[in-house]
Amino acid sequence: MIASFLRRQLRVFRRAREPRTTGLRIVRPGRRGPVQVVFEDAVVHHRASLQARVLQRSLRMVLKPALAVVPFNDRTVRAMRRFDALSARGPRSRYVEPYRFELGGVTVESMTHRYGPSSDMTILYFHGGGFFSCGIETHRRICERLALYSGATVISVDYVQIPEGTVADSVQDAITAYEALLDQVVHPDKVVVAGDSAGGYLSMKVAELATRRGLHPPAGVLAFSPLLSLDPDRQDKDVQRVSRVSDAYLPLRRLRVVRKRWLPEGAEIEGAVSPLEATEHIDSPSFLLAVEDEILRPEVEAMALLLAARGVEVETHLWRGQVHAFPVLADALPEARIALQLAARFARIAVGEAPRAEIEDDGSVTEPLVGELVSDDTGEFDAAEPEPEPELATTGRRTLRSLFTA
Repeated sequence: MIASFLRRQLRVFRRAREPRTTGLRIVRPGRRGPVQVVFEDAVVHHRASLQARVLQRSLRMVLKPALAVVPFNDRTVRAMRRFDALSARGPRSRYVEPYRFELGGVTVESMTHRYGPSSDMTILYFHGGGFFSCGIETHRRICERLALYSGATVISVDYVQIPEGTVADSVQDAITAYEALLDQVVHPDKVVVAGDSAGGYLSMKVAELATRRGLHPPAGVLAFSPLLSLDPDRQDKDVQRVSRVSDAYLPLRRLRVVRKRWLPEGAEIEGAVSPLEATEHIDSPSFLLAVEDEILRPEVEAMALLLAARGVEVETHLWRGQVHAFPVLADALPEARIALQLAARFARIAVGEAPRAEIEDDGSVTEPLVGELVSDDTGEFDAAEPEPEPELATTGRRTLRSLFTA
């Protein structure tokens, strides 16, 4: 018995000395293949910092499972807003002095950065949060960064959200604030609209409705992981994915539940329901950003193709190893700061101002792709052509396709 006991103890001791695998597995840069793109001028950022990889893995293990089971109702929305209020209690920056006022009856908060380069530009910012969470407070730091990097006055909009209103009401607040801003600023030709996620949707809607209403269009649009349609999870559209969806924290199936609250019966959005269906009304130079495996990426690239086909200036950036709308985390992620610097540079050029010094990012490359605009009605390729990759987008009688090269 003693010998048996000693053998068991020896096995336990040996197992204790063996290296153990943990739940956190960090993939080193370069281990995966190149990012597959569908927009020929897309800039791919293929390296991810340690902070980004740890954050992505943490959200996959904690937040995503929680969002998959939590019921979506008014009680949940109120709880999320209380959490947002707590997360926004951090110390305010010494370099900005935000103040609140109203634009056309919509509450906004304005700020300029003490040490940013001077600019005549105004950036009207719409925060993300799925139209039911977040606000001016949670997105104050990203606005501060934009003010620093661009030198602009940044105005954050407190638009109505669920359950107080619908997406249609959010759109009306957005275009109302924009129209009122045009009447107040000295340089209405230097107004840029920006936003992340749901705020990206509102930015594109403002660009569309400005054209429809005959207003001065935005000098530029900055959209970080923008929501470009209200049904990004549907598989019966002509926008198809070229990479596996593995969003860090947004469960795909939950979008069906949220969509019912976005646009309930009787709510009508001015213009097109989805900006992706209204590209013929969007003429503003656009800066688009998406993450390689997030839910919203395919429609971002489809939007880039549609705008570029009309001659609209488009700058598209795809990031590997990041989370949805990561520029909001500029205080924590170096990639977020680079993204905002790139966006600020694009905005300054869009309004006719000299950009700051070139931004260093040794993890970015331009991925080549051959894309062509096909105007047939059959949707068929000639037999002599190589086998095509999936369709990207269809609008009316025009079909966007992509042929990938090795």
